[in-house]
Amino acid sequence: MEEIAEKPAILYVDDEADNLLVFKSAFRRHFTIHTALSAAEGLDVMQAHPEIALVITDQRMPTMTGVQFLQHLPPSDESIRMILTGFSDIQAIIDAINTGQVYRYITKPWEREDLKITIDNAIEAFRLRRTNKSLIEELRDANESLEVKVADRTAEVHRQNKEIESLLLNILPAETAAELRQQGRAHARHYDHVTVLFADIQSFTTVAERLTPAELVAELDACFSRFDALMDQHGLEKIKTIGDAYLCAGGLPHPNQHEPVRVVQAALAMQRVMDDLRAERQQQNRPWFEVRIGIHTGPLVAGVVGTKKFAYDIWGDTVNIAARLEQTSESGRVNVSATTYALIKDAFICTPRGRIAAKNKGEIEMFFVDSAR
Repeated sequence: MEEIAEKPAILYVDDEADNLLVFKSAFRRHFTIHTALSAAEGLDVMQAHPEIALVITDQRMPTMTGVQFLQHLPPSDESIRMILTGFSDIQAIIDAINTGQVYRYITKPWEREDLKITIDNAIEAFRLRRTNKSLIEELRDANESLEVKVADRTAEVHRQNKEIESLLLNILPAETAAELRQQGRAHARHYDHVTVLFADIQSFTTVAERLTPAELVAELDACFSRFDALMDQHGLEKIKTIGDAYLCAGGLPHPNQHEPVRVVQAALAMQRVMDDLRAERQQQNRPWFEVRIGIHTGPLVAGVVGTKKFAYDIWGDTVNIAARLEQTSESGRVNVSATTYALIKDAFICTPRGRIAAKNKGEIEMFFVDSAR
């Protein structure tokens, strides 16, 4: 199996030389950085450096856009692709995901730490893609040999297929999984009305320092496993966990006017779970986690990223605003935007917070959800 160099190689394509210089200065200590001032130059660099693991490109460039540049990469190229641009619109995101096989769509200006985390995740995805390719080849060879095995081996294959089907349904919505099985891929789609919930553990690093790695994983599992059960109970779609953060949504793939209420009900239930865990940990004289939750309702794009390792994800400003609402929330509280409040105010008692400054979003009107009516 082909290995990645100790310092993974990245290609950044942007028609502004200053942007290339800033990017290279920020990340050259961690990665081998190649740059190109145009899509054509970028194609030449890719041909000269097949070891490149990650391609990052601006969207709006003369002669060829970023998405068009990615479409010109050879089908055999396995690099992870990202769009880094100062322009953001829903159709560009859909085109980037569907035609450019884009891993992430990031808007400028970027922050070094946030982008470094995204790049690290992309490099890990590249490693997993290489590993997965090798495993698929091994599985193909194994399947060929199974044809000459006895009948009891056939039963084992059926059992494994059922397990794979179960795992697929566990990580993808049923309709998306069905589309993948029938067509070999699932297209990204735009949804007008989705309620996004972002939950994050406050002071995670402080608590984590008091736990062994095994204890930390066990605590996260105890928390997130209960959250998963609540998603099933309230009919919501878990999107993913990101370290100590939990992302889910209501209204996918079928928007429903009752989804905002269900999401807030789930959020309050999540805080009750954390209260129960805290009480248990206090009795055991052990550290505990506290969670902040932010919720916002609006349009977004949802779909499957990649062709080798499937991952269902959501993109758009609605997701970003939900994250900002979580960051400006408080421990044990559920913080909602004015948009979500207008949809749930008849079902819940809420406390207005006024307009609060949110990172890169200006001031956002917010409300704490106190209880059901």
